[in-house]
Amino acid sequence: MAFLRSRHYREPLILRPLPERQRSRTAGWSLRLAIFAPLLAIVSIAAHRTGYVDTPTFLVLVMCVAAIALAGLGLILVALSSLWAKGTKGGRQVIWALFFSILTLAPFVAATAAWIVFPDQNDVSTDLVDPPLLAKEVQLTRADPKAVVAGHLRDGYASLTGRRYKAPPDAIEETIQKVAEAQGWKLVSRRGRLGADDELFFEFSYLVPVLGIPGSVILRLTDEGDTSFVDMRARTDFVSNDLGWNAHLIETYFKALDFELIGIVEA
Repeated sequence: MAFLRSRHYREPLILRPLPERQRSRTAGWSLRLAIFAPLLAIVSIAAHRTGYVDTPTFLVLVMCVAAIALAGLGLILVALSSLWAKGTKGGRQVIWALFFSILTLAPFVAATAAWIVFPDQNDVSTDLVDPPLLAKEVQLTRADPKAVVAGHLRDGYASLTGRRYKAPPDAIEETIQKVAEAQGWKLVSRRGRLGADDELFFEFSYLVPVLGIPGSVILRLTDEGDTSFVDMRARTDFVSNDLGWNAHLIETYFKALDFELIGIVEA
């Protein structure tokens, strides 16, 4: 009987507390870097647009933003590994860090794709042999400034050509300037005189949207008697690849100019 009673004996159940989950320090740092990168980008753009930071310094800051965002992304991967293997806390921090990292790196991914797709040039002209020159290029001490400029141009956009209009320069000069101002460009200089010179030059400056990187546009209006021919050149300063921006400027301008001069465009 004693043996039977012993079989039904139950030891008291002792509940031991589970070890407390530790918080992942890597998750916290990944969130800090992920938040700091877009804040630095916003402050850098604002400082550049207001003139407190020059363009070369701004481009360095942009590279710093990319480096910080990539470092944060690396910490996110480490934090995810810790969450999975060790069960540490910090899941929400990692999710928010991933969101801010993607938000910051998306423009850089798009720019990298454009860098691969578009020709590696920052100077685009509708005339590669006799390109219109900026005012500062005309003053070059070399014997033939046009040859110097043409030597740096590349035929990356073969579809870009000038426009011929069935009207003399004095009939379309005002429209040329009005369309340029509508694009947000500022007139820098105007060279040549109507009736005295065969070529008129209109030089404008522009800023790349958001980033505020400066560029120049030069339009050449050639007097052909009863017709006029418009050539155009656009270049962006401080960068070696404009990511297709200047070709887009030329195409957009000519579409707007053709619309304003409907009926006098000669194929």
